[in-house]
Amino acid sequence: MFKFGFSENKQDEVKGEDTKKSTLNWIPASKVEVSELELQIENRYEPNDYRECLLFPDCKLKLIQHEKALHDLQKYNCTNILEAESQHSDRIPAKYEGGLKIWECSYDLGQYLLKNIEFQDKFVLDLGCGTGIIGLIALLKNSIVHFQDYNVEVIKTVTIPNVLLNFEDRESVLNRCQFFCGDWESFTKLRDSNNGDEFVEYDLIFTSETIYDPDNHKKLYEVFKRRLKANGIGFIAGKSYYFGVGGGMWQFQNLIEEDAIFDVEIVWRNTEGLQREILKITRKQQS
Repeated sequence: MFKFGFSENKQDEVKGEDTKKSTLNWIPASKVEVSELELQIENRYEPNDYRECLLFPDCKLKLIQHEKALHDLQKYNCTNILEAESQHSDRIPAKYEGGLKIWECSYDLGQYLLKNIEFQDKFVLDLGCGTGIIGLIALLKNSIVHFQDYNVEVIKTVTIPNVLLNFEDRESVLNRCQFFCGDWESFTKLRDSNNGDEFVEYDLIFTSETIYDPDNHKKLYEVFKRRLKANGIGFIAGKSYYFGVGGGMWQFQNLIEEDAIFDVEIVWRNTEGLQREILKITRKQQS
């Protein structure tokens, strides 16, 4: 049975739900720049700091080791994530949202996309990207990709290094991607200073294992609603229910269907264990 890893203290916080909701301070969204030091990847990482993984058929990715990420977080005293790790917790609401782990549905989504999606020259948002494996697939298939995760520490310690490790021409690949951190509600309101201060719209928006908390469903949905192009496609991968948190796929699907802006289709579902699904959403055609 899948269950988010909460410490005993965290279980107590979940029980005090009303108090928790009133005191959460979400981190505002912002763009994350890549420094010259971060570009010098050979000087920052030894070969045993990362591993090469065949996560998907015919798709090998170099990924930073979890231990290396934790070492860097300790080095820079990133207290929010270190607090979660010390409690063996997958998340602390509004502090850390699980970005260091590769969650199960990300494998489902990656395999589905590789079989079914044409990435060439698409403008892609990897929403709640964590380690960035879905966005990396798109980059390797010649898309332009924006990576977004809640914690800037995740972006800095795993997402950006993972991108740089997988491309030899690193300055060139950085011309095809950008990085963002912070809360989805404020991310939706960010404008592109490089494009006449306009809102960015995407051909494809992917998100995996981000529907665990029903309190965040509306602002997650707003990203699709406001940032997906008229002919764009969104994909949401998740579990039917997240024990210990309360969210699930059916709740998020109901939210989309009640708004009546998108057509919703279940394009993949597993056949064993806790049910996992992939939703595809497209804007309804105007009659």
